[in-house]
Amino acid sequence: MLDLKNATFLGIIGNMSKKKETEIQISDSKDGVVLTVGKKMVAEIKNTADDSFDVIVNGKHIKTFKAYPEALEEAIKTYNLAL
Repeated sequence: MLDLKNATFLGIIGNMSKKKETEIQISDSKDGVVLTVGKKMVAEIKNTADDSFDVIVNGKHIKTFKAYPEALEEAIKTYNLAL
């Protein structure tokens, strides 16, 4: 026998668990760029004196990169892992 109430409930739960796409905005700042989701700042990439890039998430230095694209990728990865 098929339990329709249970099947409907599972269908609703399945739809709720789908993740929405997240838009990350990259804005210029005094020292580099800031990554935000909505109004929440999720990471900073600061340009250092020796032309490298520090990735900072939640006020904590994560890593330093020589290339900006690598720093940006690391900042986004760190944010995704924190979700």
